[in-house]
Order: sequence, then structure tokens, then C-alpha cells
Amino acid sequence: MDEPRTNTRARIDIDGREFLLDGDRDLLELMGRIEAAARSEPTFVDISDRNGLVSVLVSPGARVVISVEHVSSVALVEEAPVHPIADWDL
Repeated sequence: MDEPRTNTRARIDIDGREFLLDGDRDLLELMGRIEAAARSEPTFVDISDRNGLVSVLVSPGARVVISVEHVSSVALVEEAPVHPIADWDL
């Protein structure tokens, strides 16, 4: 029997807005871009999350929290959206 794989998932919260990243993203590179933006004039930082690409305006007063969690492949499947199946009259 196969053991569930463990994947990582990063959550980035910028001023109360959460972004979910896949484990294959370069998190350290993104953290560096956010840090550089927070040290300068307000600057847009592009974040590629599970829903697409979003640009976030980061300024020196921005509150940023980054967390990484380990999730088994079983949990990822359980969290997948479930679309109801319509009843069919045959």
C-alpha cells in the first residue's frame, strides 16, 4: 500500500489578504522581493498563487506573514472542491 506523500504549501498574508502558493514556488526569492519592496517606496510585487497572478502593492507599513505547512497528498484531495453531480432520470 502506498504511503501518502507529504507536500508543502505556503500561505502568505499581506495586510489581511491571504495567498496560497504551491510547494514548487521559489519562496525565498518571493520573500526577498517582498522585503525589498517594504524597504523602498510602495512597489508592486507579483505573486503567482493557485488562482493566477496577482500584483500586491507593498509599502514600508505592510504587515506580511509567511507560513509553510506540510500537507499529505490525502489532505489535498480532501480539500479539493467537490462539484455536485446532478440527478439524471434515465
